Amino acid sequence: MAVAVGFIEAEGFVPIFDAVDAMVKATAVEIRGVARLGGGIVAVAVAGDLATVEEAVEVGEETARAVSGRSVKSVVFANPCLPVSALAADLALVGS
Repeated sequence: MAVAVGFIEAEGFVPIFDAVDAMVKATAVEIRGVARLGGGIVAVAVAGDLATVEEAVEVGEETARAVSGRSVKSVVFANPCLPVSALAADLALVGS
């Protein structure tokens, strides 16, 4: 079975940490990492089966938006290519 991956990005660590907390409490998703992307933007990568990742990303995005009051972006890859899987496995590849 293919592992789906999802990413959420928001401004600041607090919204992302709240999102991570909400995601792991609501779903059985695996948190792959958190990285600072620059300009105050922080991202989190999650993995699991597609339905779980979609639910976790939705919960996380809503939580981060409620905490920050700012724009929150997300994307889910149902069947990620190798480079996207590598980024999800090690966010340090893009983080600072």
